[in-house]
Amino acid sequence: MRSIAFIALIGAVLIVWASCRKEPKTLEFNSVSTPATELSNEIAIAWMDMLLDQVRFQRVGPPPAARAMAYLGAAMYQSIAAGIPGAYSLEGQLMDLANLPKADPKLEYDWITVLNNCAYLVCDEGLARYMGPNTVALNNLRDQINRERDSVLGKPEVYQRSLEFGNAMGRAFVDYMKTDMFDYTREHNEYESPPRTNNPEWYEVTDVDKTPYEPFWGKLRPMGLDTSELCMMKPSIPYSTDPNSEFYKFNLKLYGIDTSFSEYERITALYWADDPVETFTPPGHWMKIAKQQIRKNNYNLAQTCEVFAYLGMAMHNAGISVWKMKYEINLLRPKTYINEVLEKPDWEPYIETPPFPEYPSGHSGFSGAAATVLTHFFGDVEFTDSTNMMIGLKPRTFKSFKAAAEEAAWSRMYGGIHFEAAIVDGVRTGGCIAENLLQKVKMGGASGAPVAAK
Repeated sequence: MRSIAFIALIGAVLIVWASCRKEPKTLEFNSVSTPATELSNEIAIAWMDMLLDQVRFQRVGPPPAARAMAYLGAAMYQSIAAGIPGAYSLEGQLMDLANLPKADPKLEYDWITVLNNCAYLVCDEGLARYMGPNTVALNNLRDQINRERDSVLGKPEVYQRSLEFGNAMGRAFVDYMKTDMFDYTREHNEYESPPRTNNPEWYEVTDVDKTPYEPFWGKLRPMGLDTSELCMMKPSIPYSTDPNSEFYKFNLKLYGIDTSFSEYERITALYWADDPVETFTPPGHWMKIAKQQIRKNNYNLAQTCEVFAYLGMAMHNAGISVWKMKYEINLLRPKTYINEVLEKPDWEPYIETPPFPEYPSGHSGFSGAAATVLTHFFGDVEFTDSTNMMIGLKPRTFKSFKAAAEEAAWSRMYGGIHFEAAIVDGVRTGGCIAENLLQKVKMGGASGAPVAAK
């Protein structure tokens, strides 16, 4: 078993190795254009909101949603990086990302126009498997902002140059997206769960009309890390049918909770359920929390894009690692264990069991990664989240991002769909992924106090 100590050791080795690597180069700052640090962040927020709305409307699952957010955040940052004093390029820092277009440091650009046209192409590609091309909502947002910028600038040559550079950057990121194994996993998705004969701990779908979801997601290329196996582990509480074991006792506890809910447990299970049909999914929920903090702290365009990039990539990497572990460890769900081992054949969890193996918890992985990134930027602060008011749930206040992540993780126990190890280890995995990403990848723009945006 890979212990937590072993994972910490691997993380420490990576940090030492990273400190010995050749430092990424800063981009040549384009001083003839209005810096991105002096521009409003509304354009970046508008595109992330557009992506999240489409994730909800098109019923995109959590891993693909996190992937789309990661590429959008990274592309938006890179599109304006030359307008950030002292900023680093992601080229050379993200595996296989090379030959990106470069802004001419001697020519003026409008970074809002650049970002707008880049974001349109990357957002469209991130959703390409879930909706048709040239979606009206995406087209309308791009065209509306382009018209406004053309009118406001009053400099046709600057506007056209910015539009062309944004399109070039967007096309480069679309090409990059097409090499991360996502398309391959769409085309080669034949999978059958291995038979449980002689392996009662192995997973099987809990509903006859379901098939295992995203069995090959762990093959995707991570962003900003060299491997998705960096923070992998095995269950800290091993499977057992012994009535004296921790595993068995936890299932008794889980069964007891689910048959005698407190109101807190019921609402908490619903609050963090983040069903793809009704909400923005777990990664989208955390992106909405980030947006609330960005606005509260008056972040400018550069700072906002950096937060979106780090947060999106951390959650995407966590999803890759978690899904890789899910199908390698292949642990059964609580419903199967309670039905068979506890001999409660009629028991059903409060939350519908998702169609993929149990360990570790995806919600926990996404939440551990997100809380680590948000704490890095905004500190260990109390905050109120109002994301789920749209589905009739009241805002909730948390002492910290990590406290929110813990609640999100344990909500899966209240829902009856995860064991304790998946919850605890999932948060640790996500946090480990995010810490290493923050250590390895350098950007720029979020340091210092926010400045007034023009």
